[in-house]
This record gives sequence, structure tokens and C-alpha cells, in this order.
Amino acid sequence: MKNISIIAAAALAIISCAQPQNQTDNFKGTVITINDSTSTFLAEGRIPVIKESDMGWITRYADQIKALEEKAAADSVSEVDVVFFGSSSIRLWKGLEDMMSPLRVVNRGYGGATVRDIHYNYSSIMAHYRPKAFVVFCDNDIAGNPNDLTTGEVLDHYRLLFQRLAYDYPDTPVFFLSWKYSDLRAGLREKQRIVNHLMAEYAAISPQVTFVDVNSLLLDENGDVNPSLFENDNLHINTDGYLLWTSVLKPQLLEICSENEI
Repeated sequence: MKNISIIAAAALAIISCAQPQNQTDNFKGTVITINDSTSTFLAEGRIPVIKESDMGWITRYADQIKALEEKAAADSVSEVDVVFFGSSSIRLWKGLEDMMSPLRVVNRGYGGATVRDIHYNYSSIMAHYRPKAFVVFCDNDIAGNPNDLTTGEVLDHYRLLFQRLAYDYPDTPVFFLSWKYSDLRAGLREKQRIVNHLMAEYAAISPQVTFVDVNSLLLDENGDVNPSLFENDNLHINTDGYLLWTSVLKPQLLEICSENEI
């Protein structure tokens, strides 16, 4: 039996109405202690009021963001069924429209995105469209880089993202696709497992967020990554992998969209 205690601090209030602070000041967002049958761990999240990162966080994907803005401006249709957004696993989803048919979907993913980037580029990503549902996949905040987030920080950032979506798109469901294991990031598997655990528990108490386990679809009977479902880079999934994702996601989207007629 899982024993979960969540102590929510004032991260949202701090972000929205904080007084000027020193750049080195860090603020706790969420402290989560989880005991389950496999491990005991403490995940601590913090989000600085003033980020220490430079303009690179805003400009590093400027060309892709500009392309998304231009595509939205040229699209005469704003009322769609589903907006897909996130990182390259969304951007590279070839045949997304056909796989999700008859749903009307738009792809707002861009390569390399982290949830931190999505915060910065939120307005550009969401501009123009009024969907019945959102689907998000973005697992680059823990990628073996020096500026990786902790597992708790990942939860903090997603909480803030979901809060903003709830404010801007009241009652619009958000489907969070679980982080996927891959051979390229084999050394990060435990952290990915923790993130999925945290996000599943968060979704369980959030009326707007649904956790969709797409990771288990990519594993063999021994729990290892099935290489036949991945591209040669051992990170991104191939068409067969996307078809498996579609098999579990599409029925849920069809049900939601039929209930929320535009």
C-alpha cells in the first residue's frame, strides 16, 4: 500500500506575486515522501523566483518557435479536437493526423523542448487554437545534463503548467504521456520511474489531468526496452511505437471529445 504525503508550499503564489528577490534565493515548491513496495525516496522541488539562466533559455529554439507561430497564423481553423505539444517525440509523430482520425488534431511539438522551455514559449505554443483536449509529452528535463532538474522539480514545473492551462482553458482535459525508457538514457531509468510515479499520483488527485502509461507499451516481457519499437538513435520511437501509443490514447480522446462538443 502506498503511503503518500504531499506538502504543497506556496510555489504558485511566489511565482505570481513575489517581491524582488536575490537570484540565489530558492523556494521550495513541493516536498513529497513516497513509500512503496520497491523503494523509499524523498523528492524535493524548488523553483527560483528569478531564474539564474541566461537568455539561452528563451532564444535557443527561436527558429522552431517562429515556425509554430507562422503555422498557427496561417491556419484558418482554430477550433480543434486535440492540441499535441511537447518535445521531439511529439514533433516527429509522423502520421499523427491519420492515426488520430476522425479527430481533428494539431502538432505543436518542437525538438529538444523541456518543460522549462514550454513555460517560456507557452503563448506561442498555445496561440490560436481552442481544443477540447491537450496531450503533452516532454521528458528532456532529466537527460543526463548538468542543468537537469530533480524529480521533484519536474513535478513542480508540470504543476505550474497545468495550473496555467486550467486558468486559460477551464475544464479542458490534459493527457500527460508518461516518460519513456530508452537504451540511450538507460542510466536515467530510476529517475524516470520516479517522475512517472509522481505524475501518476498527481493526476490521481487532479480533476483535469489524466496520466497515460505509454512507457509500458515499449517494454518486453522482462521489462526491458523493446528495440524494435525505436529508431536507430535508441531514443525516439518509430511508427510501430506510435501505433502502440495511439492504441491506448485514441480511445480516451474519442470519449472526451464526444463529451465536449465544440
